[in-house]
This record gives sequence, C-alpha cells and structure tokens, in this order.
Amino acid sequence: MSSASPNQYYKVGVLLFPGVDILDFAGPIEVFSHVSHNRNPDNPDRMFDVKTIARSPVNRAASSLTVHSDMLLSEALEQVSEFDILVVPGGPTAILQPLLGDNVPELDLIRKFAALPQSSSGTRILFSVCTGAFLLGAAGVIAGMTVTTHHHGLDRLREICAQSNDAEAAVTNVVHKRYIDGGLLRGGNVRLITAGGISSGLDATCYIVRELTTVEMAKFVVRVMEYDWRELSE
Repeated sequence: MSSASPNQYYKVGVLLFPGVDILDFAGPIEVFSHVSHNRNPDNPDRMFDVKTIARSPVNRAASSLTVHSDMLLSEALEQVSEFDILVVPGGPTAILQPLLGDNVPELDLIRKFAALPQSSSGTRILFSVCTGAFLLGAAGVIAGMTVTTHHHGLDRLREICAQSNDAEAAVTNVVHKRYIDGGLLRGGNVRLITAGGISSGLDATCYIVRELTTVEMAKFVVRVMEYDWRELSE
C-alpha cells in the first residue's frame, strides 16, 4: 500500500447517523486533515478529501452535537465508486440496532463499497471504528475475516456475523485488539481495517496514513497533533 506516488490524493467518505459517537468519526477526520504534500498548515495541499455522508443534511451525534453532512446517503450510493476509503463509525448498541436490519441504505453503501474494483489510487480501504464493525457484520462483508470492535461489543459482533454471513461462508474471527489490518476482503480489491473502542480509531487512522504515504508523514502528523500513537503490534 505504501507505493503511492508523491502526488497521490484520496477521497474519504465518513458515514454518519443519529447518535454516532463523536470521536469515532471526528478522530479519523482530524488525522486525515493534517496530511498534506507540502506540510504547510497555512496553505495545505491536503492528500485526503473528506466528505461526511448521512441520510439527512443535519444530524444529531452523541451528546446532541449537530453535524451537517456533506453528501446525502442517496447521492453517495450513486457515487460510491469515487471513494477510496469508507469510514464506518459506531455508537451505542441501542442506536445501532435499527441499522442492522433489512433494507437499510447504510448497509447498502457498505456492500457496494466492499464490492468495488480497485481504484485508480490503488487498493480501497473499508475502515470501521468501535461498534461500526456491527454494520460491517450486518452487511455480510466480513465473513472469514479477523476483526475487532469495542471490548464490550465482541460477543454481540460474533452474533451479528453469525446471523448475517452466508451459510457457506467462513466464520468471522472476532478478537480483542486495539486495531487490526485484516487484509483484503473476498474479491481482493478492498482492504479491511477495524479499530476497537473510540480512541483506537486515532491509532488506526495513523496506521492508514503510514501505509498510504510514508512513516515520516505519519510521524509528522502525530507530532502536529501531539498524540502518543500506539502502533500496530502482532
């Protein structure tokens, strides 16, 4: 993944829904916002173009924070092939439950993204934070993969995957880790990265930056953020 040219750019879609955990989506956006070719905070040549996606133009996240989406979900479903990275944040189990059923457009977006061919920028990335992995499981796209989620949600994720995976599909391996690079999904064009609870998304996003750019760029970002990055361990 780190073979990108110096002038590479990436389009990132961040899925939102009512009650979404704030740091689950804001954390990755913050990390991506500091990655620029020229490393000039006053006039950055940003490598990541981030757009939030939701059913409604105005959404209430956790703690009643009002968040305006950049793109409606209906538009994103039509333009999904434009995205290189899809970020799926989480939220409380009760908030997510209505999104785990049938005919849910958020799950349709995940399925469409997971089925995309390779993009012009290379391998696409499907990235969940915290209980956002519940949506990946409900969409049926992580069968046979090794994944993580918030430690309180490990058993629930196993249940969701068991219910949603095709009968002939391999069992999803759900483990407790800060974040996991699961490799390529079935089909071989989309890379899966899952992060554990909330702040783990910051670490996983720094890892994505390192993989798509350079170690030096990732270290530059964490210095700017004054963040103690916990790198991936085997």
